[in-house]
Amino acid sequence: EGERDSAINSAKGQAEAQVLEAKARQQATILEAEAEKKAIVLRAEADRQGQVLKAQATSEALQIVAKVLEKDPQAREALQFLLAQNYLDMGLKIGSSDSSKVMFMDPRAIPATLEGMRSIISEGKNIANR
Repeated sequence: EGERDSAINSAKGQAEAQVLEAKARQQATILEAEAEKKAIVLRAEADRQGQVLKAQATSEALQIVAKVLEKDPQAREALQFLLAQNYLDMGLKIGSSDSSKVMFMDPRAIPATLEGMRSIISEGKNIANR
């Protein structure tokens, strides 16, 4: 009978150990999921803050441009030049990638755009030579 009690106690001990091990695994899984959730929330908050800061910076830059355009009559031409330059830079950047690309532009607008850029550049040279 002593052996029987010993076997029962051993079986109970093993069962309790398995239950404790299962609870520990469950708790570890819960903690991992909570940590992942917190990380996702923190990344989302950081992305949101970054977007807000970019929007604020864009707003401030546009306010500065608007003030300059009000005060300086030649600022509009300079802005057009910068926009055209950025457009060309964007085309170079897109064109340098290995992926396929399609750029939509009214073909009738290309000569006028280039002529406008030439005009702005020549006006800039004239101003610089004064």
